[in-house]
Amino acid sequence: MLLQDKFYKVNGVEKTDEQNAVFHCTLLSDCDVYRGHFPGNPVSPGVCNIEMIKECAMMLTGQRLVIKGIKQCRLTAVASPAVCPEVDVTVAVTPVEGGYSIVASIADSNQSYMEYKGEMAL
Repeated sequence: MLLQDKFYKVNGVEKTDEQNAVFHCTLLSDCDVYRGHFPGNPVSPGVCNIEMIKECAMMLTGQRLVIKGIKQCRLTAVASPAVCPEVDVTVAVTPVEGGYSIVASIADSNQSYMEYKGEMAL
């Protein structure tokens, strides 16, 4: 895992079935990414949010995945460890030829930060 335990930490996982789960995560404010990405007003870069979704999808499937294509990626609000130190990463995977179709989101109880749809290959 590239960012797990550096950029974010998984505190728990709620699996509704083999294809759906919610990962309860803490954004780690002492991460180098936050020190370099707008010092004094750190925000989560979209690419790191996408990687967090990918890593959660890998934990759900138990397989190493690579992003094959992104159909939709909407940043709906700015995520920051100062504003939303804990977020839920909701991931739904559907098997397709050579990998998975992924629908995911990053949100907390107050708002959504990212909506994602794409395909990841094995």
